[in-house]
Amino acid sequence: MSTVPALQAALDLIDSMMFEILPPFLRLPGLRRVIDIALMPPSPGGSPTSITDRAGDYEAAAKAWNSSAIDLAGVAIRSLPVAWRGAAAATATEAVQALVSQSEAGLAAFQGGADALNVFAEKLAQAQKTDEQGVELLQLAKAATLSPSGSGLEWFEIRDHAAQGCHRRLTAAKLWADAATDVVSALNEFAARARARQINSPGIDPLSSVVLAYAGDDGSTEDPLLGILTPIALERASQLLNDMSEADRKEFENLLGAAESPQEAAHIWKALAAGYSLADVQSFVKLIHPHGNDLSWLSEHLNPNVRSGSTMLYGQNKGNCVAAATVIARAANDPVFMLGLTTGQGPAAVAGATPGDDSSTAFRDRLFHIYDATDATWDRTTEDRAELFTTMLQPSTGDTYTVTFVDGGSPSESAAARQAMLPEIETAVNAGKPVPITLDRDPGEEGNAHEVVIMAAQDDMLVIYNPWGHTEWVTKQQFIDGELGALTNSDPNEGMSNAVDVSLPQ
Repeated sequence: MSTVPALQAALDLIDSMMFEILPPFLRLPGLRRVIDIALMPPSPGGSPTSITDRAGDYEAAAKAWNSSAIDLAGVAIRSLPVAWRGAAAATATEAVQALVSQSEAGLAAFQGGADALNVFAEKLAQAQKTDEQGVELLQLAKAATLSPSGSGLEWFEIRDHAAQGCHRRLTAAKLWADAATDVVSALNEFAARARARQINSPGIDPLSSVVLAYAGDDGSTEDPLLGILTPIALERASQLLNDMSEADRKEFENLLGAAESPQEAAHIWKALAAGYSLADVQSFVKLIHPHGNDLSWLSEHLNPNVRSGSTMLYGQNKGNCVAAATVIARAANDPVFMLGLTTGQGPAAVAGATPGDDSSTAFRDRLFHIYDATDATWDRTTEDRAELFTTMLQPSTGDTYTVTFVDGGSPSESAAARQAMLPEIETAVNAGKPVPITLDRDPGEEGNAHEVVIMAAQDDMLVIYNPWGHTEWVTKQQFIDGELGALTNSDPNEGMSNAVDVSLPQ
């Protein structure tokens, strides 16, 4: 049994002795055995000083990255336009701007890592102090059970000392566990900012890798450092490119080289990552290349905000949240499919409106068409839903999906199950892999379930897309505690608050 459950079990046993009617010579040995159980789990390990020192190293690295970003930005804005002319200057400026973005990402990662380590060091020190106090109280109570007359303590005082000591150890263990989860989550999130390393293809030079990895859209993204390409898109396209014949690889590299902007090149890379053949990628490029230097057009047609009320899917015909959520999750990772939705053209063209009509009405009609053609509902078996998620998302994630229940029956068991699942969820979304979850009311209550999708994790927040037509930020603690009712009702107490299952890529 791990530390927290062991200490909770010991505390429950001590609390049950409050009204013990057995005489002292029988109840004291029983309490002593429980105290021994409470003293068995290890104390929170680690050196707060060493962790703080490492945070200082990260802060020093952040300063170096900040200096680099400032110097490079000066080169991109002032020096190159003076020294170079024409297309050469434009290309060089794009490359230097990409290096600026990389430096800013490094700054954010190292400073964020330093902050996370400092918080962890502070909480670790607090946990160790609290645990030490708990151990002292337990040892005092244990000594009193061996010699109650010599200790000068009554039975209830001995039991209270044991209860307080156990409670403090439990508090310390929970604090340490939560702090450890938070720091690991934060460091994994910041590590994902090292994006260019995901590209490992001999024909793609290091500078081109940086340009691709840090190409952003028109600036409308919530976090511009995340860029167009997710880590899984960067890595997956690199793998697929390496698997091509030499001739096909050369053709693909020519497509990248002819791109009018880093953003066009990034969408070409993303199309390959979504699993399309070279021929399909070439067809896709023919449609977007005339707009390759128009960042607004690229963003509106390949990365539009489909998570708004104007294009909401739910409530049409079937009221099928599973299909709606999955369609949007696919579109977020597949620019060819997205182009098929926004224009009705390309290898993944979607019917529902006249091809070439890119109006918001035509876009909505195509969304409804593909949504209605997707046969899945929340009340299907977990195997059916897992098959749908795999079919729709595997081309861009490379993974199969499995549905795992996180409803433990009681609120505490469910919270523990969701907390245990959280690191896997964060790892998936940090790589760019959407994670569908099912919401329901409290266990035992009747009511329809609702499918939503976790799209990203940032700091202590999760970004959740609701196919009713909006995206919400919720805290990770709200997810753990089953407090997501506001996603489905203006009155959070009336909404579907509990995540009862999680669909993870494997």
